[in-house]
Amino acid sequence: MKFLEADKQDGIGMPEHCPHFGDCGGCKMQEVPYAEQLSHKAALLAALFNAHWPHPIPVEPSPTIWHYRNKVDFSFGRKFYPEPPPKDFDRESVLGFKTKNRWYRPLDVEECRIAPEGMGPLLDGVRRWMLEQGLHAYDTRNKKGFLRALLVREAKRTSERMVVLITADGDFDRSSFVEAVRAVYPAKSIQRGIFRGLADVATAEEVEVLYGPETIEDCLCIRDGDALRPILFRISPFSFFQTNTFGAERLYARIRQWVKDINPDTLYDLYGGMGGIAFACADLVGHIVSVESVASATQDGIYNAKRNGIENVTFFTDTVERYLKNLREGDGFPPDSAVVIDPPRSGLHPKALRHLMQYRPENLLYISCKPQVLAMEMPVLLEAYTLDDLRAVDLFPHTEHVEALAAFTRKD
Repeated sequence: MKFLEADKQDGIGMPEHCPHFGDCGGCKMQEVPYAEQLSHKAALLAALFNAHWPHPIPVEPSPTIWHYRNKVDFSFGRKFYPEPPPKDFDRESVLGFKTKNRWYRPLDVEECRIAPEGMGPLLDGVRRWMLEQGLHAYDTRNKKGFLRALLVREAKRTSERMVVLITADGDFDRSSFVEAVRAVYPAKSIQRGIFRGLADVATAEEVEVLYGPETIEDCLCIRDGDALRPILFRISPFSFFQTNTFGAERLYARIRQWVKDINPDTLYDLYGGMGGIAFACADLVGHIVSVESVASATQDGIYNAKRNGIENVTFFTDTVERYLKNLREGDGFPPDSAVVIDPPRSGLHPKALRHLMQYRPENLLYISCKPQVLAMEMPVLLEAYTLDDLRAVDLFPHTEHVEALAAFTRKD
């Protein structure tokens, strides 16, 4: 299989900013040169952790800054009018994002500079199909309408693409949707998901394949000195995969180096997803335990391990707090083990943090996609640990988000 190279883009030749910049809340720093964005993020991190880490915090740049996302979901919504129309008025349907700080105001989007390339023609094609079929966006207030979201995934290394139309219950002309997508966008997999809940989220309770395979495949190429460690991943519609593929390779390379330096016998990968961190480090340790609460992610991990010939990773489908509670009732972490934690934006579950402080594994690496939460948890962690290193990798150009890595060693 041939893998594409990361193409570093510095913005030369790009228009000043996206036509939706300022209205869309996705990119808050698009008008700021990228070098200044990195300096700004480093300054924010320094202020956030100054009480615990009085040293500069390096921010490793993203290899690409335009069209870096491998996943994006657009919402169908009912058009917003400054002057409310009559109650029985049938509002037009739009497709895009939410207006900045106005969750109730849908924004019809023509393009997105951080989404996969080719979104403009795809969005136009789906809008035409929607009008031709006489379909409307689902309205959570009156529970009328059909179309809920359009999910797009792109495998950056293999160029395989997936499009998922998320709808309410009901029938529609499936073949016309497939034709509409294929006419403007080279999707390898086209699917339909059904979501019956009221939340405005891109997920589904049932999935139906309309065209092509159920999954697409991508590769992460993790650098180790002059060598590359390629890892193949099966990606299903709602599986977790780091949003910035090329940035994730740099993040995992940092994690791999940390594991290489401490050289543990056993590595615990908590909040392990479908095994990205575990696979990046599998050849460095005797055994890896990956704990993940989403069953489909665990199944992807088991498949991906076999696909890559990795036999020393054991997967558990469980919450981290429950897994650690059961571990406490046994013998705890074995000697010479290390722990990597990569929790969601909300941070560690309080019970998970409490159990972790009871076990106190010798080495701990915390990966945080919301450093503000890590800063709040830091005083508890420092009761048992010394902070050895703090750095960041930028997975989210043009936003204020950044991925932080904090390495700890247990105090004697």
